[in-house]
Amino acid sequence: MKKLLIFAVVVAFASCSKTQSIQSYYVEKSEDPNFLVIDIPTSILGINNEVLNEEEQAALDSFQKLNVLMFRKTAANGEQFPEELKTVREIIDGQQFDPLMVVSDRQFSGKLLLEGSVERPDEIVFFGSATDEGFLLARLIGSKMQVEKAVVLAKALEREGALDNAVDAIGQML
Repeated sequence: MKKLLIFAVVVAFASCSKTQSIQSYYVEKSEDPNFLVIDIPTSILGINNEVLNEEEQAALDSFQKLNVLMFRKTAANGEQFPEELKTVREIIDGQQFDPLMVVSDRQFSGKLLLEGSVERPDEIVFFGSATDEGFLLARLIGSKMQVEKAVVLAKALEREGALDNAVDAIGQML
């Protein structure tokens, strides 16, 4: 009986280790020079909280940061690109992600994915790839997140020019 229990534990751990998570992929690639990993706190958006209404402020407060992982395809790493793209697709297709939106044309494809329920998502992920450019994987991290709040926040960010503020701030950090 003891041998059977040990075997079951070993099989359970072995099967768990085969499925890579987005988080473990981020950690693994953070030291790879072909990847750029950035954590973007919502404070970098430079939004004047006084111009936000109550609903927009609640939406902003529910999101803490955006984890971004980018692979920029170059002549030097062109052979690595298909392998990394396959790995990321296996991760997002193999986990419990539900697609919210899929966009595609001849050069670009993208997916907005949700893990958990629409009412209380555990994670909101965007994955986009371009054949000649590389790919981007972004995770929205927060507490008490809701898809509706993400939409409200996106509209407020657009109205306040927050994405331009973030690009400028990130450019200064790099």
